Amino acid sequence: MIAPALFLTATGSLLISTSNRIARIVDRIRTLVALCESGELDKLDFADLRRRHAIDELERLQVRSRRVAVAVTLLYLAFTSFAGTSLAIGIRPLLGNYLAELPAVTAVAGVALLFVACIYLVLEARSSLQGNETANRPLWEWERQIVNTSSATPPAPA
Repeated sequence: MIAPALFLTATGSLLISTSNRIARIVDRIRTLVALCESGELDKLDFADLRRRHAIDELERLQVRSRRVAVAVTLLYLAFTSFAGTSLAIGIRPLLGNYLAELPAVTAVAGVALLFVACIYLVLEARSSLQGNETANRPLWEWERQIVNTSSATPPAPA
């Protein structure tokens, strides 16, 4: 009964960190939506580029939120499987040979669910890090436009 308890603890830790990821993604989506709806982007320089960047980021956040939703669902199912394994081990002496394979089946199911959830979490973490590079791209583009604009105007006579 110790092994399922260890898996329950590990899965619980992953659920906590995944819930934090969900909260950060939701907060960022709400911030971007509010920014786009407020009209504040139109008051800034490069308004079209800023709006396009915000929409691109919202699309990436939607992909991330779908991955995290799948991962958290799989983690809860894995948690349920590990709890079922502990329960099956506990009641096995009462059942005799009836459903003797149940603890092994629920344990394997839980490990498989945990494995797939971890794959989704790795994909989500990688897309999060790729988002950092994508977030910087508009800044580089704006900087190039500023440099090109300032170099196109002749210097003032001294």
